[in-house]
Amino acid sequence: MKQSFGVKLPGAVPRWAPTYREVADLVVEFERMGFDDVMDGEHILFSPVMHHPGGAGNMVHGRQVQQSDRADTLVTFGAIAAKTTTIGLVSAVLLPAAHSFAVLARQASTLDVISGGRFTLGVGMGWNADEFEAQGIAGSERDARAEDVIRACMRLWQPGLASYEGRWIKFHDVISEPAPLTPGGPPIWWGGNALKGPTARRVAEFCQGWVSREAAAYDEIAASIEAIRTQCVKSGRDPDGVSFRCSLTPTGWSTPSSVDGLIVGAVNCAQRLAGLGVTNFTVPLSYYQIELEDLERLLRALRTA
Repeated sequence: MKQSFGVKLPGAVPRWAPTYREVADLVVEFERMGFDDVMDGEHILFSPVMHHPGGAGNMVHGRQVQQSDRADTLVTFGAIAAKTTTIGLVSAVLLPAAHSFAVLARQASTLDVISGGRFTLGVGMGWNADEFEAQGIAGSERDARAEDVIRACMRLWQPGLASYEGRWIKFHDVISEPAPLTPGGPPIWWGGNALKGPTARRVAEFCQGWVSREAAAYDEIAASIEAIRTQCVKSGRDPDGVSFRCSLTPTGWSTPSSVDGLIVGAVNCAQRLAGLGVTNFTVPLSYYQIELEDLERLLRALRTA
């Protein structure tokens, strides 16, 4: 598997992109630096305080002083695709249970076409059940609904008339336009702890890759990769055909005060994860809080290592 290095979008942050109109220009700079892809995930509805699991802290949102820096992932990727030529676009993660299957299939295939096949659809069930409940979706159903939506999208991306019968979604002899540029549709990566629920099965059955939780500890990543590989063997699939993506989030190692120390820590983290078989690495820019020239130095160090 070819290794890749990406950046997670920081959103609209004055240090890098003062407004969302300038996020696409920021990604143009990432492309110039030589990053392989850029990632962005979504929340659809926000609570005033969202208690992020895994040690990332509380996300606070308000209207007196607008603190949310998030916007629609697919729309943002469309703007980025129009200004770039080589950098990949990875949703990590999108929340399929909260999307109409027909609209999501069309949006994803459209983005696949206009980006020239640079879009990867990373999905998961989402950690905040409240935002699903607020949309009339039982939080306990969001994981199974996500699979139903993705399987329906995959059918719509096939040539000819499409039919599908799932638990919540049923359709017969329909066509979704545009047809994706990538045969079979954009690559699908499933996110989350692969030790819980059917994540390992899904990756083995119909996904091209797996995305770890952003704040996942080393042991969780190691066990998740092993679970996916075991499931691949059970399913008759070569586990070496699955890619694994992890964030170089400073969990399990102290974040140094100096940029040089941070670069050393990130390289050591990447080397340790590579030993597990991780193929794709993401730099979470908001965690690092470094200037763009230092980000470029970090990329060079990662590629050298």
